[in-house]
Amino acid sequence: MKRSIIFGIVLILLRNVSMAQVKFTDRVEFEVKYAENDFMTMFTPNGLIAFRANKEKGLNSQIFLELVGINDELIPTEISKTPVKSGYELIGYDWHEGYFYALFQKGNSNLSDDRYILKIDINSPTNTEISIKNVLDMSLKEFFAMENKLVFMGDSESLPVIQFYDLETSNVITAPGIYSKDSKILQLRRDEELGVIDVLMSKRDQFKTKQVFILTFDTDGNKIREITIDNLNDPKIEIIEGILTPMNAYNQSLIGTYGKKRQEAYQGIYLSEINEFGELSSRYFTLENLENFYNFLPDKAKAKRKKALEKNLKKGIIPPIRPVLSTREVITSSQGYLIYSDLFSANHPRYMPRDGMYANSLYRYNPNNPYYNNMFIDPYMGYRGLPGGANFNTLREGEYKFQAAHLFFVSFDGDIIWENSIELPNKMTSNPSKFGEISYSNDALHYMYLDGKQLSLTYLVNGEKLFENVLFDLDLVNENERIRETNENSLMLQWWHDNFYLLSGKQSIRFQDTQGKQNVREVFFITKIAVNGDLYETEKKD
Repeated sequence: MKRSIIFGIVLILLRNVSMAQVKFTDRVEFEVKYAENDFMTMFTPNGLIAFRANKEKGLNSQIFLELVGINDELIPTEISKTPVKSGYELIGYDWHEGYFYALFQKGNSNLSDDRYILKIDINSPTNTEISIKNVLDMSLKEFFAMENKLVFMGDSESLPVIQFYDLETSNVITAPGIYSKDSKILQLRRDEELGVIDVLMSKRDQFKTKQVFILTFDTDGNKIREITIDNLNDPKIEIIEGILTPMNAYNQSLIGTYGKKRQEAYQGIYLSEINEFGELSSRYFTLENLENFYNFLPDKAKAKRKKALEKNLKKGIIPPIRPVLSTREVITSSQGYLIYSDLFSANHPRYMPRDGMYANSLYRYNPNNPYYNNMFIDPYMGYRGLPGGANFNTLREGEYKFQAAHLFFVSFDGDIIWENSIELPNKMTSNPSKFGEISYSNDALHYMYLDGKQLSLTYLVNGEKLFENVLFDLDLVNENERIRETNENSLMLQWWHDNFYLLSGKQSIRFQDTQGKQNVREVFFITKIAVNGDLYETEKKD
């Protein structure tokens, strides 16, 4: 009996030790039913907003857009409700200068006549309905507000197009040089500070040679810059994908993966520096200088891979990286770039040939874009439990197995400061987006992802792994309540700021009511999570 008590105490102490590294600090709940739509979240300068389009009960039930502001301590304002036209669904949204823009579409229609926008002031009951019938009919991929314009990007008659809608005059301007055959938009980056958008595009010429170039437009649709990404160090290689960094003293970088032409072979990662005159200088990182690429493997398997690599390098051969390497995120600091890439296998209808591969044929979505992860690319069911429309289901085709997260920090001069990789669970998923969320500050890096109904955390300092894939159970802020059930499909993890993450989803909570009776409530929750990997080292020493 005494041994059982001691064992129980040890388990409690171990749990408290591990939970210290991941602390659930604040929580907000909205009472919902499991069958209802989930809330989506979007960060704002004052905290975040939560919103959903939800149908009220009844035979002639009305759909309302429910919207609530939430501050940094997760204290909400009163939920506002705005009626939605019958037959219309929420397909896009953005937050800009105190206004929430909600884009609605009738069914699966691509016609602009079947779309409209609500402009909502969260601090006021007033809202404005905006007609966008002047915008081209297109299959939408991106929508956002910038200055006094709305920007639409999509495909019209199978060709890419970008249009600027003037909120004051209702005039529409089409960005020149975009609407062309055999072209793809790889990234659309808005720069609020400079008042421009950067468009990263790829195109095949008559000889099937891939060209990559950057177009920059102001919000009036004027093209103010065009740069061709060429002069690669080997005529047999080509750029697969890329991420544009913010401007820094009139300089900018393009970072992503590259490979061999007409082969399913990823050669490595490139870094192209673009100066104020549009001139390029590039660095290339392969298995030859990414010495810790295989650190995610067990020791025996890692040694085997390194031995085979050394043999190839002695023969003058730099082996390709297989199966798929995709650069997911680039974080710019005062010393250089932190580059995060996923290594995974993909069974996808667009996987072959190279120009149709997953990694470079699908548009790189803005994390705040609903088509990316909030509405139509939920890991299992699309829009938070509701299947996406026919126009968007193709984005979720295929299956993916994530093997590793590769991370390295490179100086602005192209020197590798540190490099490492993290083992991923290698489970099948239909979600092609980045696997984990990064918090990076003062050389300390937390990498966290959802593993079922648990959180998995890895901690690195100056590139050295202090612990890897430590699992943490979900917890509540109120110690007197218990989690009865968690809807795994509804869970979403996002890095917020500093060392804070946000976790949201549906749960049923067991609690004691005012009469002392056990009761259960169903909620959609948003929880603020603080992480501190340094506590792990402190506890080990103690």
